[in-house]
Amino acid sequence: MPLPSGEKALQFSQRILLRRWLRSRQESDRRGSDQRESDVETQPSKPVKHKVISAHGFDLDELEEMMNRRLRSIWVRHTWFLTILGLALVVGLIGLTVFLSTTSTVLRIAVGPKGSNDVRFVDVLEQRFIADRAPFKLEPIVMSGPVSVDDTRGRPQFDLAVVRGNMKLSDDWPVVAILRSDVVALMVPPASAYASAAPKTKGKAAARMPKRPKIEDITDLAGKRIGIVNDTDGGPELLHVILGHYGIPISAVTVSQYSVADLKAAVADNKIDAVLVAGPQAGKVIEGAVQALSDGKQGPTLIPIDQAEGIAKRVAPYEEVDIPAGAFGGVPPVPKEELKTLSFPLYLVAYKDLNSDKIAAFSKYLYASRKALAYALPGVIALESPSTDKDASVLVHPGTADYLGDNTKTFFDKWGDQIFYGMLILPVLGSALAGLAGYLRADKSTKRIRQLHRLLQLVRKARTITSLDELDDLQDEADAILGEIVHECERGHVDEIGLATFTLALDQARAALSEQRSLLVLRPGQVPAHRLAVTTPRTPPPAEEAAE
Repeated sequence: MPLPSGEKALQFSQRILLRRWLRSRQESDRRGSDQRESDVETQPSKPVKHKVISAHGFDLDELEEMMNRRLRSIWVRHTWFLTILGLALVVGLIGLTVFLSTTSTVLRIAVGPKGSNDVRFVDVLEQRFIADRAPFKLEPIVMSGPVSVDDTRGRPQFDLAVVRGNMKLSDDWPVVAILRSDVVALMVPPASAYASAAPKTKGKAAARMPKRPKIEDITDLAGKRIGIVNDTDGGPELLHVILGHYGIPISAVTVSQYSVADLKAAVADNKIDAVLVAGPQAGKVIEGAVQALSDGKQGPTLIPIDQAEGIAKRVAPYEEVDIPAGAFGGVPPVPKEELKTLSFPLYLVAYKDLNSDKIAAFSKYLYASRKALAYALPGVIALESPSTDKDASVLVHPGTADYLGDNTKTFFDKWGDQIFYGMLILPVLGSALAGLAGYLRADKSTKRIRQLHRLLQLVRKARTITSLDELDDLQDEADAILGEIVHECERGHVDEIGLATFTLALDQARAALSEQRSLLVLRPGQVPAHRLAVTTPRTPPPAEEAAE
C-alpha cells in the first residue's frame, strides 16, 4: 500500500517508529527477565540494584507546546463564549475611546473677591464654554479677597487663577491672557461734599469753620487721610508704590478702606481727604466713586501722577496712560482735561505643570469668545493677548505661546519624526529578529545532529559492553533520545528526511543493543575476544586451571 504524503506521511512514520521501538524493548525486557531468573537459580543472591532515572530538564519548547494544546482545547470547547468575550472587549474599547474623547476636562479656577466683576466673568465664561460644547468645564473657587499665587508650594488647589497684575506674580504661574487694563484714579472730593452734611451756620460761626486742605499733586498727600475703595482692583500695595516713588513713607498718611456705598458718608463725616480707586477705564467702578464724591454741582478733582512713566520703568507691570477728558462721566465731566496716570493689567494665569496641549486648546476657545465676553461684560472684560517676545515683562504659558504663534501641532506634527524613524528602525529590528529566529532554528538543527551523533556513539559503545547494567544504561539513554525525537515530531520540528534518518539510526541502535544482549545473556562464553579487549580488563583464569 503506498504511503500517504505530507503531514499524514510524517504521522505514519512516527507510528511505525514507535511500534518498532516498543517491540524491540519488549523483546529485550523479556530476554533480560529470563536471564535474571536463571541467574537467581544458579548464583547466590545479590542485593538488588535500584536504578534511578533522572527527569528531563526544564524545556521551554515543551512548555510552549503544552500551552498551545491547552489553548486549542479551550478554543474548541468554548468557541461561542470566547467569541462573545472578544466582541465585548472590542465594544468596550470603542466605548472607552468615545468616553475619553467626549469627556470634558475639569479646570479649577480661583477668583475673588465675592460679588466682584471677576466672579461674573468666570460665570459667563463657563456658560460660554457650555454653549460652544468646549472640551472644558470650569469649576470656580471663589475667594473672600483677591487671589494671590506668590506663596504657592507644591500642587495648588486650583489650575487657573484671575490675579491682579500689580500683585506679586510667581514663575510657577505663567500668563494665559490679559483680561483688561485697570487705571488708577486719585481723587479729592470738592469742599461742597463736606459742607453738604455740616449744619447750616451763619456769621462768625461760619467764618470759624476750617478750610479744606489744598491737594494739587502727590506730594500734598503727606499727613493726609486717604480712603481706599476696597471692592475695586486698588489696594494698599498700589498706594505704597505711588507714595514710595515720590519719597513719602506709608507711615506719613492715614489709610482706611471703604466700599463705594459708604464712600459718600465717609466724606460727609470728614473722615478722608483723598480717595484712591482703580478699575476699568470704561467700567462702573470709577464712575460710581465719582458719583459718590460729587454733590450734584461739583465733581471731584483728579490728582495727576506726573511721574507715571518713571514708575512704569522701575516697577513692572505698571504702564503710563493718558485718560481723556470726561472718561469717568459726571457733571461737570471728570476729568476736566486729559490726565496722566498709571495702568496695570488683570491676568488670567495657569499652573506651569498643566499640560501645554490642554492650555493651547483652552486658549483657542478663550480668544474665540473675546467679542462675546466683551458684549456680555461691557467695560469689565477687554481681552488682550500677552507679549510673547523674549524680553516681555511676564512669562507666557507654553501652551498659550504655541496658540498665539500658530505653533500648535497635530498628532502627526508631534509624532511624525518618531513614526518616520520607527519605520526605518523596525525593518532593522525585524531583520535582527529573523536572524535570531534563524539562529535558534540552527541551534535546534544542531541539537538534532547531536542526537544523531549520540545514537551513532551508542551503537559503537553497545558492541563493547560487557555488563548487563551498562547495557541497561545504554538502553535508558536510547529511550531518552527516542522521547526527545517524539517531542520534536509533535512540534513539527522534524521533516520527513529527518524522521527517516532518526528511524534508521534507532534501528541500528536497537539492533546493536539486541545483539550485544544476546551475546551477554544467551551465549556469554562466545563473546568475541576482540570485543572484550576494548574496554574489559583481562579476567583471571578459572580456579580449576589455576590449581593445575
